[in-house]
Amino acid sequence: MKDFIDNNIVQFFHCTLCIKEGIPEGESPRTWARFDIGWTKEGLQVWCVRHEANIMHIDFQGQKHPADLSRKATPKIDGV
Repeated sequence: MKDFIDNNIVQFFHCTLCIKEGIPEGESPRTWARFDIGWTKEGLQVWCVRHEANIMHIDFQGQKHPADLSRKATPKIDGV
């Protein structure tokens, strides 16, 4: 499995309603986003808290996929 400890994101999710309304000056899509992300019976869902709207729902169609739950150690949390 690939090492996912670093941020490997190449394309971000955005709520179309948030983008349509416009992001306030001084905010970026990343800082303005308010998402809930979690498992559903079918797969994984990204939900806009601000608009109570679905951004994306991935249906795994009953398939299981590996997941990397590791993270980098930090001085504040891990004393490293």
